[in-house]
Amino acid sequence: HDKHHNTYVTNLNAAIDKHPELGTKSVEELIADMDSIPEDIRTAVRNNGGGHANHSFFWEIMAPNAGGAPTGEIKEAIDATFGSFDKLKEEFKTAATGRF
Repeated sequence: HDKHHNTYVTNLNAAIDKHPELGTKSVEELIADMDSIPEDIRTAVRNNGGGHANHSFFWEIMAPNAGGAPTGEIKEAIDATFGSFDKLKEEFKTAATGRF
């Protein structure tokens, strides 16, 4: 996972190096306003900045077998949408591994 995440960071930095004026912005600022990103690096910023942000978010809040199954309203919403928490995890994994 570390090498995969590092690739996002390396590729994002390479894109930003082409437009030094963007170097002071956080990844959140960059991906929050994609229209302000120059066209020649927009895809690289979206894919690699988004990948970096998503992985950073994942490391903060998610881990296998951590926290247990949801309860209350969130459980009800998950069950209504996906059928079960296990089905949500299955679909999440499929969607995550199918990205570019």
